[in-house]
This record gives sequence, C-alpha cells and structure tokens, in this order.
Amino acid sequence: MKRLLFWALIALSLIVPGLLINQQTQTPLSGLDVYFLDAGQGDAILIRSSSGQNILIDGGPDNLVLEKIGRLLPYKERMIDLAILTHPHADHLLGLIAALEKYQIPKILSTGINYQNSDYRYFQEIIGGKNTIIAEETEIKLSPNCSLKIIYPDENISGQDSKNINNSSIVSELICQKDKILLMGDAEVEVEKELLQSHADLQAEAIKLGHHGSKTASSPEFIEQVSPQTAIITVGEGNKYNLPSPETLDEMEKLGIKVIRTDLAGTIKMHLE
Repeated sequence: MKRLLFWALIALSLIVPGLLINQQTQTPLSGLDVYFLDAGQGDAILIRSSSGQNILIDGGPDNLVLEKIGRLLPYKERMIDLAILTHPHADHLLGLIAALEKYQIPKILSTGINYQNSDYRYFQEIIGGKNTIIAEETEIKLSPNCSLKIIYPDENISGQDSKNINNSSIVSELICQKDKILLMGDAEVEVEKELLQSHADLQAEAIKLGHHGSKTASSPEFIEQVSPQTAIITVGEGNKYNLPSPETLDEMEKLGIKVIRTDLAGTIKMHLE
C-alpha cells in the first residue's frame, strides 16, 4: 500500500491574519515547505528547506509574485538561492524577471531553448553568467533527506527551436525520503508519453498538473501511472482561457483524485518530511 504523504495542506488565504506572519516567516524544522503561489494566471512555486535554502520555480505573469514572496520570507531576507525557469512563456517568466530585479539570486537554471521574445531576451541578458543549462538529469540537494530532481529534459536543448514551447518545460520531482511531488511545468501529452516510455518511477503523492489543467495535458494513462492522491492546479481566477478544463476536472473526479486550485484556495502550502 502506498505510504501516505506527511504534510500540512493549507489555503493561506484562510489563515487568520494575526497567525499568518508566524507561519510564513519560519524556516521549516525539517523537510520542505512548498508554496504554490496564488500569483494569477501562471506558475510560481516557492520552496523553503530546513537547511535554509529558498528556491523559486517560475514567477507568474507579473509583479504580483513579489507581494506573495514578501509575505513568506522574513522582512530583511533578500536571498533566493536558486531560480528555475521551466520555459519562457510570459505567464512563467515575467514575475521571475521581477524577482531577479528585487532579490539576490546567484543561480539560475533553465533549458536555454530558443524563443523569439523581447522579455525572454531581456531575461537572458540580466542573468548573465548565473545561468546553468540543463544538459542531463540533475539532482539538487535541499536538505539531508530532500532533493529536487530534474527528470525532463534529460539532454541539452539549448539554442534549439521548438514547435510547442510548453513541451520544452522542465519537469521535476520534489522528493523527501519516499514522499514525492511531481511538478509538470506546462508539459503536455507529448512529454507525458516520453516520460511513460522512459520507464521512470513516476508515482507521486501529489502532482502539479501540466499547463494549468488544460485538456492538452494530464492524459488518463499518465495520471494513472503517477497515481496521486492530490492534484494541484495553478490558475488565475476568471482567466480568459477557461482553465482548468472541464475534461481535466472530470478525469480527476473519475480517478478519485482531490483537486486543489489556487484560484479557489489561494496560495497552497504543502509540507514534506
């Protein structure tokens, strides 16, 4: 039987304001705190480890991410140890640029995929020598028992063109001992098929669904292989794309998977031991 994930799952918008500061500014005593930020129609994930590291994966579509991060980090803390750009679409990139302009971020991880966009060119200019290109599967140690493992892409795609930039997304696993959260970026069905064919151990207690719950991702075959208890959807309230799609929500219900959405719950906190 699958071991249950030991976590606290909290919609931060529901916490009493007087208690919010104490919960937000403490470094976890063990494991990881993972925050799926309610930063609008886009992805922004903040990870805080018991060893004191702050990791930011994407930044959402605008400067709202700065307000969200500001509520979670101590007032004088201006260091984010690592930022990861899963792919260069604006709803992941623009808030990351804002964070780079406000916080000290000594290390950046990206694919270096070719994408003709002025914001992406600006991002590449300001990161300079801080950038590390994904060239193979990479594991980043976050605490004695926890790590972030990049499982896709598993080769260097820097400078390459892509017909669908979503499918250049960095896919990663947050792992603490036997507990796991699978982070899909905006990867769609084509990437899911590649991961299934790789025979990797995809099972995870929770998954952040690809492409904000769009029907272009989260195929039944893939979700059945992951076999999560919980699906997180990062999505903006009343977004013009009508995401998440009814098809995706219906599939999660059929499979008995609990869905939690940032547009309804606000910022979502998970704790991994």
